[in-house]
Amino acid sequence: MVLRFNPRAKSLSKANLVCLAYCANLIYQPKQKIEASLKNLGFDLEGRNFFLSNPDTDTQCFVVGDRQKIIIAFRGSERKIADWATNTKAIRTNFSEDKTLGTVHRGFNAALNSLWPELETEIQALRTANQTIWLTGHSLGGALATLATAKLHLDNSQIPVSGLYTFGQPRVGSQKFSIAFNSQLKNITFRCVNNNDVVTRVPPQIFGYSHVGRLMYFDARGRLRNDRNLSWWARFWDRLEGRYRDVFDLDPDGIGDHSMAEYIQLALKAYKR
Repeated sequence: MVLRFNPRAKSLSKANLVCLAYCANLIYQPKQKIEASLKNLGFDLEGRNFFLSNPDTDTQCFVVGDRQKIIIAFRGSERKIADWATNTKAIRTNFSEDKTLGTVHRGFNAALNSLWPELETEIQALRTANQTIWLTGHSLGGALATLATAKLHLDNSQIPVSGLYTFGQPRVGSQKFSIAFNSQLKNITFRCVNNNDVVTRVPPQIFGYSHVGRLMYFDARGRLRNDRNLSWWARFWDRLEGRYRDVFDLDPDGIGDHSMAEYIQLALKAYKR
């Protein structure tokens, strides 16, 4: 199977979905393995600060590019999600000095800001031919990719984003932030949710959080459905089916559905259909 990334895609690209799922999974690997894999994909890493890491916040991403595109992938952390989603760290802070952009999760925002100066410098160094910019991440990585997209596109119009694909991401900001984000970025943001993935339900809405982008929902049978043809009621019954199918499985449905390996298989299945 030959996958060709479409750097000029204006809507959902299933090839891009698979490629970015691969990147969201690759960032979990050690730096040396990431480097080898990216070189095998044809990216020139010579003299590049492609792997960014802040040990104080335990935050990592890679940023690579060629003459057509730049891809940024953030790493997730289930430990941080469990910690930040349910306690006082779920408190929000202003996203930027522009108060019209609303508020976002303080912990997620701090994690992104710990890498931001280096990341922005590397993006500007790579972007020599007006390449399109694509971001991705799984779990917390998806939250960071969402905030980075907003930072690039809403805070800095000189660096527009062409696509954001996330997998099993938590909510990142207030309804005000969601409205501001969606007003410009909804149609290029594809938020993938696998059936009963529990992480996609935190922080809870009762804390004032709201999701962004277009929902790309993988149902209990692994079929990809989007928010234009899937009602809340249909998702409710589908999740019940997923739980029923999981009765005799040792891996709880909400946890198993969060696996990045599972998302890759679902993306491949969607691509082949």
